[in-house]
Amino acid sequence: MKLKKDLVLREVAGQYLIMPVGRLSQICQMMHITSTAAFIYRVMEQGEFTEDSLVERALQEYTDVTEERLRNDIHKFIELLDSNYMLESGKPEPIMGTVKLQLTEREKKKLQEQKHHD
Repeated sequence: MKLKKDLVLREVAGQYLIMPVGRLSQICQMMHITSTAAFIYRVMEQGEFTEDSLVERALQEYTDVTEERLRNDIHKFIELLDSNYMLESGKPEPIMGTVKLQLTEREKKKLQEQKHHD
C-alpha cells in the first residue's frame, strides 16, 4: 500500500491535519490526527508500506506500548485512511461531478404538474 499523492500533513497550532488537495479534496475531508498517527503517517509518506512494516517501525520509536496495542491502532488508522480514499489500495473512488439533463417539453410539463400536486 501507499498514500495517495494529493495529501499534505500539516501541524497547525499543535494539531496535526491531513489535508487532501486537488481532486481528492472533492472526495474526502481534512482529518485531525494525533502526534503518534502523524509519526506513522510520515513513515507512510516514504513509499510502499505494510501493516507489519509500520508496526515494526513504531516499535522502534515507542517502547512504552505493547506490540498488540500498536498493531490494533495502526490497523484502525489504515482502515480510516482507506475508507476516506487516502490510500492507493485499489479501492475505486466515488464518481463525482454534475450531470445536465435535457427534458422534453412533455417531461417538463409532467414535472410541473407533479410540483403543483405536492
